[in-house]
Amino acid sequence: MKQDKKEKQNNILYSVLGLVLGIAMCGIGIYGMILNRIESQEYKNTTDKREVIAVVESCREIDNSDDKDKNKKNSRSVKYRTKLAFEVDGKAYEGEETYNQKVYVGDKIKVEVYRTSKGIYKLRPYNNLVNFVFYCVAIPLGFIIAIASVYSIGLIVKKKE
Repeated sequence: MKQDKKEKQNNILYSVLGLVLGIAMCGIGIYGMILNRIESQEYKNTTDKREVIAVVESCREIDNSDDKDKNKKNSRSVKYRTKLAFEVDGKAYEGEETYNQKVYVGDKIKVEVYRTSKGIYKLRPYNNLVNFVFYCVAIPLGFIIAIASVYSIGLIVKKKE
């Protein structure tokens, strides 16, 4: 009897965690799509785009192995995620950028920046298809997980009665 009660509590806990995960996925998807859209519109509508020299403050390697390259031994696509510092009109800014070639801390790189509606400068946004697809998939998948979790909680509560 105690184990049955413990099992029901665990099932409810997992269902609630599933519900939270589903809601979080929906939220991340919606937030990402809205943020992506806002950045694209701000970049498109800005009147101040310029090229400046940025300094690499940090760099880390990202492994982007392609599925088609899995047949080749030791073949992998490496990208480098960098944190950049740049200056516009005497004011310092920071941003992140991904590069296909190796960059080192202290390297100087020419980047395009734009002025946002709030008056700050940001690195040019790159509309990444992978991110967009992730946001599009996260919303319905999160919704399905949340609905399944609510249904599961309903079944557990119904069995309890």
